Amino acid sequence: MKILNNILESFSKRKRLILSLLIGLVSIFFLKEASYLLYKTSSQSQVINSGFYYLSKSDLSTEYDSDSFLFPYHLKIFGIDLSPEEFKRYCKFLLYITSAILISYAYYFRGSFTGVFLGFFLLLSPVYLIQNNWIGFADHLTFFWSVLLIIFLDQRDQYPGKKIHSYVLFFLFVLGSWTHFYQFVPISLFVLFLYFWEKKEIDRDILKVFFLGIFAGRISSFLIFYLNGIEWNERRLDTAQSLGFARWYSMHMKHLILTLVSFWNGLLFLFLENLARKKVSILLVCFGAFVITFFTADSTRVFSHLFYPAWIALWLIRFRSGFSKRDKWILCFGLVLAFAYLLVFDPFYKWGGDLIYLGPRISF
Repeated sequence: MKILNNILESFSKRKRLILSLLIGLVSIFFLKEASYLLYKTSSQSQVINSGFYYLSKSDLSTEYDSDSFLFPYHLKIFGIDLSPEEFKRYCKFLLYITSAILISYAYYFRGSFTGVFLGFFLLLSPVYLIQNNWIGFADHLTFFWSVLLIIFLDQRDQYPGKKIHSYVLFFLFVLGSWTHFYQFVPISLFVLFLYFWEKKEIDRDILKVFFLGIFAGRISSFLIFYLNGIEWNERRLDTAQSLGFARWYSMHMKHLILTLVSFWNGLLFLFLENLARKKVSILLVCFGAFVITFFTADSTRVFSHLFYPAWIALWLIRFRSGFSKRDKWILCFGLVLAFAYLLVFDPFYKWGGDLIYLGPRISF
């Protein structure tokens, strides 16, 4: 009887795995078409980083930034020669495949409701608005590492005895440091902080892996540039320091309310639901993301990529214990409100002191 139960359990797991992978595959096509519907925009509203495209055709040089060289350089390393249109599609492909991985994982380990919920949550979040309109930036690959970070932290939390998860996390911290150091470090800190807070315990082993990985990533990037005879640069820090506090303040106080609206993109109700359940950790992460965003010009873009990975991590933690039917109805209602917001109002994001509108989705 025990053998039969093991066989049935094994068959059930394989069936669930296959179904999860199929759901992830289908989600790629759904998210692509839904993104086109919700975030279709004119070329005037898009921000194209053509610099990264041309860097992907060349070896390391002084044109590369020391904190974010992996995204264009990995295309050069693997000999992937893309046209400008193919480069744009590749950026969006990273977004969709990252989403599919998260959806498949959530579906397999947390159930169908979790997978479907996170799929719509991503679609309706500012992350999708930004990554469909800011093309060619390291954000796409950084988001990929961020989701993998969340998944392997979750796996390590479920199977603490397996060292493979720590090794993978170490390499993720290194790769994230090469991709977008000044973005991936706070993302990692926010996600780790949230996990420690919710578990009510600081995992010192993971902290060691984090610091070792980030240190190894930064030192190795310095060596890569040094061995190629390239001067080390810190353009991002130089830019941030060149503007005074008063300039940052005036920039962000302009259209303040609408700037905050752009951070949620209709998902404010779900954020308030988290606060109603006394999830103080997400409020503290939100405050931290606000502080860092203050010292940047790309308001909506920066906040979205800093804050939403931690919020996704919190959903995975919450869904581990399951939800009542009432809770599921509340969450679904939050998604409906977010969808209605995107249909009724003109989607926009904040850039510098200006609001950039994508254009109306519905005409009345």
